[in-house]
Amino acid sequence: KAMKIAGWTLTGLFTAFMTFDVGIKLVQLPIVEETGRTLQLPPGSGFAIGLAELAIVALYLFPRTAILGCFLISALMGGTAAVHLINGNPLFSHLLFGPYLAVFAIGGLWLRDAELRRLLPIRR
Repeated sequence: KAMKIAGWTLTGLFTAFMTFDVGIKLVQLPIVEETGRTLQLPPGSGFAIGLAELAIVALYLFPRTAILGCFLISALMGGTAAVHLINGNPLFSHLLFGPYLAVFAIGGLWLRDAELRRLLPIRR
């Protein structure tokens, strides 16, 4: 029971952050365009990225597609790490922030899904 609570807590924290992130991209706040420009992303790409994030998070939250969503989250967050690496951003605060989020998403699903824990055990 404690593992399930911890899993839903991690999932909730991940989902809360992603809801905020998707929201600011879809309403096209100016900070999204400014940040995209500093990361050398094409103008106006924030909205499309927000749509992709929304679809991926929806897959993650729907039980039948949660594992697919988890893989796509890992890919998305790897892409964010690559963008920060290319732009020479700091390691722990910028480059690894996406992978930190992926760990929350994967860890949350792993903790709340007994079948996934059986398929991907942590060995000593």
